Amino acid sequence: MSIDSTLLSQLLKWLASAGAGAATFFVMEKVPELARLSSEAKRYASIAIAAILSMAAFSASVGLGYEPTPASTQAWVEALFAVAFVASGLAQVIHGKAVLAKH
Repeated sequence: MSIDSTLLSQLLKWLASAGAGAATFFVMEKVPELARLSSEAKRYASIAIAAILSMAAFSASVGLGYEPTPASTQAWVEALFAVAFVASGLAQVIHGKAVLAKH
């Protein structure tokens, strides 16, 4: 069986950016323990989940050779911060559009 590495590469790129925010929103509603959290707790949990998911996806992309390896510790920190910032910010935007629009 041949697996198309392009699909995995694209999935990881999606998860390292906008996808982590979208996936987090989905997970927050589908996992009962997370769905029961207060609004404030959900907000912080979604920021953390999106950040961790995006950083894991970026790290996997680097480990699999889809993305170039950051050249220094500082470059790693900056890259991980960037993907976490975008993903967690997007998770908040999605929450604002989907949930707060109902009120």
